[in-house]
Amino acid sequence: MARSAFLEENSSSSYSHKKKVETLVAAYQMLESDSGKIFKLNSATEFATTLPSLADAGIGWYCKIVVDAAPASASYTVAEKASADTNVLIINGINELEVDTADDGVYNAGCTTITFADGVAVQGDFIDIWCDGSNFYVSGQAKADGGISVA
Repeated sequence: MARSAFLEENSSSSYSHKKKVETLVAAYQMLESDSGKIFKLNSATEFATTLPSLADAGIGWYCKIVVDAAPASASYTVAEKASADTNVLIINGINELEVDTADDGVYNAGCTTITFADGVAVQGDFIDIWCDGSNFYVSGQAKADGGISVA
């Protein structure tokens, strides 16, 4: 069978095109093998998620983190691996859908922690993270002002 005929015959297969989705219910240290996953944060007692070190992640590592259960008793946090990295989170912009203030959304040229705020963040708020080998670049969206903050 010619290569083009094989590709045409097998191009309708969708089983390999599903996104990898994982629900987190407790603190988690991300791994290099987590690249490409969508993580849903879902817990009544919120927790911290730690990114892999830049050295472990490497160029092209990426993930998405989505609030599945809105934080109610504490905040979810996403942090760099402190033992290996410092201020490597570059926040390109967090869109805030609420438009009743003059706030421009979250931006930071180098921070350590991203917080989905207790009592403010809602289901569906998210961040996308990707690595260029030197930094993690972050963008995302929150429904309310202050739903996502950085430090």
